[in-house]
Amino acid sequence: MHFEVPESTAAFEQEVDALFADPETRRLRRTARSRADHMDGDVRDLYRHLGRAGVLAPSWPSRYGGRDADFTATVVLLERMVSHGIPQSLYYISVQIVGSLILQAGTEEQKRSLLPRLASGDLTACILFTEPEHGSDLASVTTRAIPASDGSGWVVEGRKTYNLKSAYADVALCAVRTDSGNSRYEGITLFLVPLDTPGVSVRPLPSLADEQFHDIRFSQVRVGKDAVFGAVGAGWSLITRMFAAERNGLDYYVRARYWLERAADRLVADGRRPTGSELAGLARHQARLDASRLLTCRALQSLHEGESDIAQASLAKWHCSETAQGIAWWAFETLGPELLEPEPGTDDPVLEAAYREAPGMTISGGASEVLLDIVAGARLLDDTRTGG
Repeated sequence: MHFEVPESTAAFEQEVDALFADPETRRLRRTARSRADHMDGDVRDLYRHLGRAGVLAPSWPSRYGGRDADFTATVVLLERMVSHGIPQSLYYISVQIVGSLILQAGTEEQKRSLLPRLASGDLTACILFTEPEHGSDLASVTTRAIPASDGSGWVVEGRKTYNLKSAYADVALCAVRTDSGNSRYEGITLFLVPLDTPGVSVRPLPSLADEQFHDIRFSQVRVGKDAVFGAVGAGWSLITRMFAAERNGLDYYVRARYWLERAADRLVADGRRPTGSELAGLARHQARLDASRLLTCRALQSLHEGESDIAQASLAKWHCSETAQGIAWWAFETLGPELLEPEPGTDDPVLEAAYREAPGMTISGGASEVLLDIVAGARLLDDTRTGG
């Protein structure tokens, strides 16, 4: 089974390859990798450079900064970003998750004011859902927003933690409780909070992987009425819609693909001949990678056609993250201490970084156990409806 790739995507792929090989793109990539900020490396100048070329949101409508392209153009873009060593997490959160939700559920004013800036790289975003005591249980959110006494908006108070890229984000999509409600799923509201608002503090949290998490505190943070995203109290339905964009598995698939390519190169470096068991392992992981791509494309196609399916996306994320984790660990088991050294001819320890990142891949963005529960529940519901 193969998704048909239109000629326009092939042309886009050539354009992206030329852009990523451009000297200015390579210079900006090296600057970000130098980590002069002593954190992850500020990649925003690079994104703005790519945004000016119009490649960051190819599948969006042109009126919002996109190209009206097929969803396969997005797959190609992410594959090329990773293979060229361009950090993609901030882009993925800003455009593919937050941007996709705005595209699905935002007002026309929000779409016109936010989406072109996200597509150009002039605006970056993060997601603030997780809290210190609740982990994946997003319905237990305790960060609160109360109406301002002067009626001008809201006052937010609380804490979010283990959030990626918050130090580089201009705006945060934040889940807060605005009403206790009759159910813990009620009374949750989404806010778009500018992170330069007085009372917001962002503190980095070092992690085992290269990318840092952040701890964010809101102390009497005042936001206007226009900061509300969607209806007050209707945040949970929007969160579940966002999951279809967040959990399509694409960002895990593209990293797994690159890691397997690098491991395969190591197996034949300097005339080395892989053993039978090494070749079998390579083939096994390649087969899982092919399945990951198909699951990802199916989820993206549904999203592109406006038919997002949380169970379908959850299955894709589960399979892609488990596959990526398995490839990283297999590479270490196969290559041994050699994996800890930079790639031959480079200073880039790709597989060593993959090994450190692997443990968190089946936790972040939806833990595997939670995703399988969603998939199983949806399947049982399907059987009930069909009498199966």
